[in-house]
Amino acid sequence: MSKDNKKIVVPGEFLCAEEEFIPYTNTYVEDGVVRATVIGKPIFDFINRRVYVKPVKDVKMPKNGDVVIGVVKQMRDEIAVIKLLGYDINKVFKHEFKGVLHVSQASNSRIQSLYEAVRLGDVVRVKILNSYIPYLVTMKDTKLGVIAAYCSKCGAPLIKEKDKEVLKCSNCGNIETRKIVPDYAFASRR
Repeated sequence: MSKDNKKIVVPGEFLCAEEEFIPYTNTYVEDGVVRATVIGKPIFDFINRRVYVKPVKDVKMPKNGDVVIGVVKQMRDEIAVIKLLGYDINKVFKHEFKGVLHVSQASNSRIQSLYEAVRLGDVVRVKILNSYIPYLVTMKDTKLGVIAAYCSKCGAPLIKEKDKEVLKCSNCGNIETRKIVPDYAFASRR
């Protein structure tokens, strides 16, 4: 089948070899093969040698400058992978997107390890820094950071003590640090 005759592709469907066209919007590369990420019509730009998929339905995707919420799914000392949920609880994405947070983007002050700012399972508010996958995210703003955190030992909610920057477990008393937002979900009323 010619590249011009293909009407509609589905996610994961073969578009071309990586050497033929540069993957662009709504595509990804797997083992040297460019594949579609959405249902739509493949467009082969022969002038710029790019291939992209024009979606059948307009897919809401995060873009540069958007502030979104997510959950930390994987962590190392320098990088965290965040599952991006949506713009807020009422406006969630229909598709799954992931963001990458580097230790240099976690705080305005210098930190040795990303574990000083976020931990696995934390709900975070981050800002998108690019418009392509993988999304790079930052927490370098006073309104960005951890919205809700849970104890690393027992899993109970961590409570922010009034006028203190540390979080204390409501169950076991464990004390941890995070880069929390001013409107942190679990704040002490005392």
